[in-house]
Amino acid sequence: MDRLAIAADIVGQLYLSVPRPELRTALNDEQFLRDWPLEDEHSAQAVQLLLEAEPDTEEELKRDHLYLFTGIGAPLAQPYESPYFSPDGLVMDTATAEVTEVYRQVGFSTGTDTMPDDHIGFQLMCVGHMARGHASANQIAAFVEQHLGRFADKVMAGVDENARTAIYRALPGLTRGVLAAAL
Repeated sequence: MDRLAIAADIVGQLYLSVPRPELRTALNDEQFLRDWPLEDEHSAQAVQLLLEAEPDTEEELKRDHLYLFTGIGAPLAQPYESPYFSPDGLVMDTATAEVTEVYRQVGFSTGTDTMPDDHIGFQLMCVGHMARGHASANQIAAFVEQHLGRFADKVMAGVDENARTAIYRALPGLTRGVLAAAL
């Protein structure tokens, strides 16, 4: 479960913000990538993409993150669960409250009140938190099935279609690896 926790934390951070310099350096480091904590086919393909790619610049990553997850108008890869299931496509609808309740039950905090709790990055980081001993494997799988797994493919499709940087082109594969390990 430690390997799942590490991968989920890293992947969650990539959805939440532009990678900090340390993470950007790590995602360009051959040894770090060869030691990636998950060994499934999706993770392996994503790691290979990163190994073969030229390093992304900070500006390229900022642009990719902005367009993918914040948007100029609407994000190209909507990162919140609620709009996918709300009759009116609203952020902070029923799914947000349900996810917030799971966080409370397992003792997870997003550490911010500036973004809705149902952001894919927070949900991945909650999986990491749960995998560090705050929940059973069955509870983790149930959370993924009831929330993260319901909309992650839609987010990843937007990333697959629109990402320009190597790190964000690799993100769907890394995400699929986390989801597979959690189920």
